[in-house]
Amino acid sequence: MYDKNRYSYEVKSRVPRVVVPVKTRTSPFIVFLAVVLILGALVGCGFLGARLAYEKFSADKAAETTTVIYRDVTDKSEDTANLGVTGDLLSSVQVSALAKQCVVEVVTESVSYGGFGGTYITSGAGSGVIISDSGHIITNYHVIEGTEPENITVTMYDGQSFKADWVRGDAVTDTAIIKINAETANAAVIGRSDTLQSGQEVIAIGNPLGKLGGSVTKGVVSAIDREIEVDGQTMTLLQIDASVNPGNSGGGLFNMYGALVGIVNAKSIAEDVEGIGFAIPIDTAYGVAEDLMELGYVEGRVDTAVFEFREIKTPTISSPNVGLYLKSSKVSTDIPVGAYIVSVDGVQVKTVAEWKNVLNRKLPKATVEIVYNYGMQQRVATLTLTQREGSDT
Repeated sequence: MYDKNRYSYEVKSRVPRVVVPVKTRTSPFIVFLAVVLILGALVGCGFLGARLAYEKFSADKAAETTTVIYRDVTDKSEDTANLGVTGDLLSSVQVSALAKQCVVEVVTESVSYGGFGGTYITSGAGSGVIISDSGHIITNYHVIEGTEPENITVTMYDGQSFKADWVRGDAVTDTAIIKINAETANAAVIGRSDTLQSGQEVIAIGNPLGKLGGSVTKGVVSAIDREIEVDGQTMTLLQIDASVNPGNSGGGLFNMYGALVGIVNAKSIAEDVEGIGFAIPIDTAYGVAEDLMELGYVEGRVDTAVFEFREIKTPTISSPNVGLYLKSSKVSTDIPVGAYIVSVDGVQVKTVAEWKNVLNRKLPKATVEIVYNYGMQQRVATLTLTQREGSDT
């Protein structure tokens, strides 16, 4: 049954309620505040919209213009090869990944002679850089000096080892070429050193201490055209502050495009000296390398191998002399076999290296004065120097 009193509130709720607004006086400050808030909201919305639009534009633009500057390091396509010369600047990691494939370890063994006809074997270690797909490797002359090809072992970045097929060298520029027979050889991109500037970043890769192959150090070019005397030879070198140590000799110096710009060949090891290393500019080294690869020698060099010597380091009762013992001669000379060379043009020589250093400062057809001991007498002879048509190794 319908209960009128029980549901009376529902009936009442259906009656329309009229709300009459109350008129009040508006304060000017409130109006001003409202305007400020509205303007702030509008500006904020506009800024947010512009920001979102800009970020979308930037993302779209990046998707259109970003290029890949580094691909798998095993990719030997023309584009990747040209990256060292024409590509964008690379990171240290990218340069290392590309360049370390063409840097090798070089280990040598050589025979030296002592008193009583005794011999002993000395070993050495350095670095090298592959500069042709056929297995030509550039290194320092002092790394392979006096070593036969069969006594030179080259180890590549992947662990493969090879004996050298042949070796050619030039003492004047401290540059040498080793040839190995490898099925695959990742050659370095040859850069230019004449455009290098002081302060430019470079990376050195080599075999420091003869047992840390593939080591990477980074620095800058400290100076260019630095005249330095190395083993008696005055050379014009690049000075670098990248850390290099014994065993780095012959290793590569690369710019931040991954191109070879120098061959590391010397370090100042004086006490309290830090961060001073040197490298042969690639413009010099590669020109010599081309002659060694094509001719087997460098044009305009004196033949320092006209005599065959034995280095006597220990005197004996029957042979009290030490130094360069003349075993044989390729040219007609007044110096007899069995003589000991004392000096050349007033410069004392006791080793084959010292003999070569003196003659390498001369030109073909020049005449030098040689002082030598023979028996109990000291004598003087002259020698006309000839053009070298072979390697200085």
